[in-house]
Amino acid sequence: MFIDNDAICSWMYWHCFCVEKNKKDLGMIRLTLIFLLILNCSSPDKDLNLKYIPKGTLIRLNSYTETCQGLIEMQCLLIQKGDQIGTENWDYFYDYIEGFEYDEGFKYDLDVKIITVRNPPADAFSLRYRLIKVVRKF
Repeated sequence: MFIDNDAICSWMYWHCFCVEKNKKDLGMIRLTLIFLLILNCSSPDKDLNLKYIPKGTLIRLNSYTETCQGLIEMQCLLIQKGDQIGTENWDYFYDYIEGFEYDEGFKYDLDVKIITVRNPPADAFSLRYRLIKVVRKF
């Protein structure tokens, strides 16, 4: 292993000169270093806990569809809501989301507005889903 003596001497000189000269700033330097260390070591969000505050309802779509049976046999999206996000449990989603285009092969975290439909026809859904924001595509 190669040790660069010049770099070590430069660091030691800087440390002795700057820190000893400015001991009152040592606390601030330590706080800054601790903050940078914590910021650098923090892991990315596992289950969307990364400070995005949804305006509507947060849902996750799976990266593939499955054949399901509605009025006819069709391809359904697989969806998670609320506490279900991040688990192995997926529900069929028979409807579509207004303003959203699904690209198979990617999971999505979406912020959607769920609208109750008054007096829907017997063969229609009582809820409509409208995209507010694609929070994450992964």
